[in-house]
Amino acid sequence: MIHDLLRRLQNNPGATAPIYMVEVFTKRGVDSEAAKKYIFEKTGTVPAIYEDGTLFVTNHKLTLQILKEISDSDDVLEVAGDYTGNITARGPSHEHSDDCPLRNLDYAY
Repeated sequence: MIHDLLRRLQNNPGATAPIYMVEVFTKRGVDSEAAKKYIFEKTGTVPAIYEDGTLFVTNHKLTLQILKEISDSDDVLEVAGDYTGNITARGPSHEHSDDCPLRNLDYAY
């Protein structure tokens, strides 16, 4: 998702931020209502919540700053998503994996 976002921002530097379906996997025990309120305040969209309150899915404009803020949260385990280009109503499409290769800082494509 990062590579795709960077490419889109680089190819269209003056365009508005592209719209992505963003899936945020969190630790267990996160207050879903507080998270939902926070996400709405930041993005203007109400997330769909799955996986017993550990997966929050939204469709919104995405910037590197927003992505960094999401990723920097101590409660966030993983962020995934796909470019949609518009606001859509589809559910999550990624699964959280503890052995995600991107967690290894030495991982290279």
